[in-house]
Amino acid sequence: MLETQQFEAFQSLIIFICALAAAHVLPLLNSYNPITFFSLIFERIGVRVFKPKRSSSLQKIAGTLGFFLPIFTIVLIAVLISQFAFYPAWLGGLVLYFCLDTRVLQRAKRIAALLQQKQKATARQLLAQNVVREVNELSSIGIAKACIDSTALRTVRHYYLVIFFYLLLGPIAAFSFKLLLICDHAWRKRVPPNSAFIKPLQTAIFYIEFLPLRGFIFLLALFLQGKKTFHYFKHYARHCYQTNTGWILSLFAANLSIQLGGPCKYQGERFAKMRIGAERHPEPEDIKQCLTFLERIKWFTFSLIALIWLLDWFIDLYLNT
Repeated sequence: MLETQQFEAFQSLIIFICALAAAHVLPLLNSYNPITFFSLIFERIGVRVFKPKRSSSLQKIAGTLGFFLPIFTIVLIAVLISQFAFYPAWLGGLVLYFCLDTRVLQRAKRIAALLQQKQKATARQLLAQNVVREVNELSSIGIAKACIDSTALRTVRHYYLVIFFYLLLGPIAAFSFKLLLICDHAWRKRVPPNSAFIKPLQTAIFYIEFLPLRGFIFLLALFLQGKKTFHYFKHYARHCYQTNTGWILSLFAANLSIQLGGPCKYQGERFAKMRIGAERHPEPEDIKQCLTFLERIKWFTFSLIALIWLLDWFIDLYLNT
């Protein structure tokens, strides 16, 4: 019995390491990633269901059914497939590999290089793959700020939170959370951020990620510019348009000593969003500093996961001897 448990624990660790290594060494192009297929489905659903002339209450009902029914159906099919899989643990690792987004870091490196070469038009085209805001009128400072914003937000949500749900609740939970994120991204391409249609989806994401996201950011803040970061939490994050997002941007603004956030334009309309921080605007060189900071976060997180796994292994070994 003990040997079986140890084997399963070791197998789970190997699968997890393999999925992470593959996501960094062999990241899938969007055209080959099954997640892109689901994104297209959600985008088409948004086009068919979203009717801006409807009343607010009808838009909320349509938005709720528009994301819940497709995601429930996809997850149900995934659960049924896993029941018939010969190696369900390895199938779960494959799901994690598909869900982890590491290409955003590669795009950020490329955008930084393009800005230094004064190729702003190409940098805008590359940035458009990360964001749903309009980028055609952005200056080099605006491109750098939008790049840092999107890289920080997507890495925390599409990478670390996916890992959290995978480790705590399993691959189906991680897959479900990923579907919510890509549905939100797909809809915001055509739906204004203040629309009642998208409000139920954004509310669901907010409460699902509330504890893990804030717990993760809080833990990082204890070791990374803690005093300054907590000051930003108090004076900026809680007044942000989405307070979970405010926590992420506060951590990065405090550690990079730059100003993040600010007004954005969606579907030709300007939306006033709060600026995070009172320091200088970011420059192209700050994108590289952001990537270096993310590298520190990565090693800190994986070291913490390894420590927790070792402690759990020693406790199991002690209790079973």
